[in-house]
Amino acid sequence: MRKFIVLVTALCSLIGCTSSEPSGVRRPPTVTATQVPVGLLHEPVPGLRVDDELYVPLDALAKRQELTVSTGADGVVRAEYFEDETPLIKKHDPRGPWLHFAGVDVTTWRRISIGSDGIPVSTYDFGTFQYPVEVVQYGMENYSKWVVTGDQKYRAKAETVARWLLEHQDAKGGWPVPFDYSYREGLAGELRAGWYSGMAQGIGAAFLAKMYDKTRESRYGDAALRALGPLRTKVEQGGVLRRFEGRFDWFEEYPTPTPTHVLNGYLFALIGVYDVGELMGDKSAKEMFQQGLKTLDRILPLYDLSYRTTYDLLHYTRTPATAPNPARWSYHSLHVTQLSALDAITGGRYSEVEKRWLGYLSGKALPGN
Repeated sequence: MRKFIVLVTALCSLIGCTSSEPSGVRRPPTVTATQVPVGLLHEPVPGLRVDDELYVPLDALAKRQELTVSTGADGVVRAEYFEDETPLIKKHDPRGPWLHFAGVDVTTWRRISIGSDGIPVSTYDFGTFQYPVEVVQYGMENYSKWVVTGDQKYRAKAETVARWLLEHQDAKGGWPVPFDYSYREGLAGELRAGWYSGMAQGIGAAFLAKMYDKTRESRYGDAALRALGPLRTKVEQGGVLRRFEGRFDWFEEYPTPTPTHVLNGYLFALIGVYDVGELMGDKSAKEMFQQGLKTLDRILPLYDLSYRTTYDLLHYTRTPATAPNPARWSYHSLHVTQLSALDAITGGRYSEVEKRWLGYLSGKALPGN
């Protein structure tokens, strides 16, 4: 990917600006601009040449480089891959807010509304469902806001989610997804209703462990430990555990017939397993976490496209091969946040990767050979 430096300069002499300077103040000489055709990545765009500098419309560059153009309250026009700041976790406390979730509002997410029972419902073109992946994130949002603010309204919402998880957890410790799912239009095969998501299991287990730690209600702690069951059960046996390259444990967000290895779902699950181990003092969870770090050491480079990350690894696991699936910039930003949390937990194990991936958000692609 080519790098571009966007230079935004006010050329008042080109657009006829007036000046509030008092008379007698010496003005700079008039700038002469010449219209020139420009080929930008093999597409024609209008340009202006001013002395030795060449200017092209920012909108044209933004369109071709997936940049978002906005004007801030300070009047500065900005062109960025991702408008929001990427939260970086400097310290991860299993008893504190989870990652950046104290600043999250699940109710603003696409497709989501809150049902009359206080639980998120997700509306798709094939129906409306209570999707465990989004239910547990809503729980984490309200737990995080509760511990940060002390506001009891967040506690009440968190407890509503915790009760729902207790009521809907099955005998295997899972929260079955109530709809069929075709990942990337069937490239990885089909999932039939009743499948588990490693992301929901990991976040849900951590959420319940936090609720146990905060309330001392043993039913929450017991359910948190049961929720690890599908994370220990192989996909072929109805769980979400896969062995990457036959030797590295991986928790699948989508346990499709062809491995997808969705990165954000795995990282959420892994951080969740860490929290369960710490809060419940569970040796098995602690060992799962350590094995998960070994998996990351091997697999992280496969997600690095040298200018952004890929969302999954279907380009690696599928036959016939498919093209890489670059993560949307919002997901790339999430990868950086998640990695920063793991970096905080491990004392800097992934600091170089975190720094490099954060740089991609500023256009700092790796140089070619």
